[in-house]
Amino acid sequence: MKKRILLGSIFVFSILVASMQAQKAVPIKTLPFSAARTAGSTLYVSGQVPRTATGTDVRQSVDAETRQVMDNIGRVLKNNGYSFDDVVSATVYLKDIEDYHEMNKAYASFFDQAFPARACIGGVQIVFDFRVEISVIAYKAE
Repeated sequence: MKKRILLGSIFVFSILVASMQAQKAVPIKTLPFSAARTAGSTLYVSGQVPRTATGTDVRQSVDAETRQVMDNIGRVLKNNGYSFDDVVSATVYLKDIEDYHEMNKAYASFFDQAFPARACIGGVQIVFDFRVEISVIAYKAE
């Protein structure tokens, strides 16, 4: 019986260690995906999390996380010759759907013209235990 408990404890501990390693902060540039890819006149921007260009995590509030995510999206858009006016679709991931209104207020402030189509999914586990992640698709007529 003691062996089973010991083996079970070792198993649970190894899973926790593996999970912590998977969530270890690493430079985003080293991960196996592109910040954005173009296909014709369409730009697909990977999900952005609230980590600054220098690698600092922003965690003060859902508002602060959303603003950092949107700043990151804005930087990727600009680097590829697009702007928020070109965004036609967005997908928002929230750790807790109760944060919807706080996220929405910050999110809306980044759009001057029409809002893009959007889906918002709540109750998800986001990488590095962030509360907000957003991906977008932008389009420019040729």
